[in-house]
Amino acid sequence: MDNKTVLLVLCRRVIAELLAEAIHTRSDLETCALYEFKQVKNMALVKKPKLALVEVPERHGNPVDDALAVCREIKEASPGCKIILICPENDTEGVETTSQALRDGKIDDFMFYDLSVDYLVAKVGTLLPA
Repeated sequence: MDNKTVLLVLCRRVIAELLAEAIHTRSDLETCALYEFKQVKNMALVKKPKLALVEVPERHGNPVDDALAVCREIKEASPGCKIILICPENDTEGVETTSQALRDGKIDDFMFYDLSVDYLVAKVGTLLPA
């Protein structure tokens, strides 16, 4: 059987749990969740996800750059893994950096925090059909 794992790297545990349940009930995809960036590479090596949802945390510093570094780690550990970055819409510089990452092929898509669960699950389905 083909591994169809979705890796959720979301700081917001409640959202991660909601998405995991929604993805699981609407598809034959498996999910695994991490709530911080530290263990991402190890989890990606073990689970070999086909798709990852990575949240850009709302914090000071360079959260988009940190999230993109995590995306690189995932791609190194699981080549071919598709990546959706979830970022805050009110961070103009972050949105531009994210848009450039999409144009450069570093990520496969991005969405803003204010998306609906239904939209996100549909997007997962377009990038990784069940």
